[in-house]
Amino acid sequence: MIAPPWRHFSFRCSSTPDAYVVCVLEQLHRALNNRDVFASPSHRWSNPRARLLDGPDWDAVEEDVLAGLSLDMPVEEHLAELVRGLDAGWKQLAERLEEAGPAANSSATSSAS
Repeated sequence: MIAPPWRHFSFRCSSTPDAYVVCVLEQLHRALNNRDVFASPSHRWSNPRARLLDGPDWDAVEEDVLAGLSLDMPVEEHLAELVRGLDAGWKQLAERLEEAGPAANSSATSSAS
């Protein structure tokens, strides 16, 4: 799809095919920035997920990576601890909202608008 500002130059001005090329390059640059397209030989514009380690390669470096991140427990336990903390925070928020009652809810909405 050609962006509206470029339509006039791309279709009506047949003597300037460069406008179409610039339009395509602009859209490619936007897609690269949005990570909608990747340029595989590039480090900056390549797919970062393609460089993730998996299987035996990950198993070989997992211990060093976790130590570098100061994770002294298995990943599953670390994530479970984070989930427990998040769950406790949500429960505390729900209790405070219940204690505050409906008046707090209506005053919060009126002050936000």
